Amino acid sequence: MPACAAHTAPPPDRVVARTRRCDRGSASVELAGFVLPVMLLAIVIVAAAFNLSISRLDLQSASASAARAASLQRSAPAAATAARQAAEADLAGRSITCSQLTVTTDTRAWRRGGAVTVTVSCTVDLSTLARMSGIPGQYTAISTSTAPIDTFRQLALGFTNPDATVAVGL
Repeated sequence: MPACAAHTAPPPDRVVARTRRCDRGSASVELAGFVLPVMLLAIVIVAAAFNLSISRLDLQSASASAARAASLQRSAPAAATAARQAAEADLAGRSITCSQLTVTTDTRAWRRGGAVTVTVSCTVDLSTLARMSGIPGQYTAISTSTAPIDTFRQLALGFTNPDATVAVGL
């Protein structure tokens, strides 16, 4: 017969001791069955959130370098090409892995003293953020940066000769 089973009512001073003996081992069962899986899930969520924030910083850095590279070009088409190349080069050395990368260059204010705006959009698989395979879904992060165009810069105005430039606003 187990130690905690009794057929007769025990005296009141023995009830506490008998109850404690019946609860032996329940803490380890609760720990193994409930607490450990919840802790592991929390660790995975924290790791994914950390990697998501790092990837957002990487994307912001890529859009800033793309805008800067675009602002240094002499023509709007060259700015779009330079922005794409700069974003790809900046993200190549980072922790973020884009399954789909989109670089949009806004050159509507392309003039001396104007600005160029670059938007970088990156679709990331959630399994790469958590560093675990099998997590479904994707996340699209978008970052926009603007860089000024130097007021003393000579810009190409679309002549057929790519080496021809005109000083604008003199």
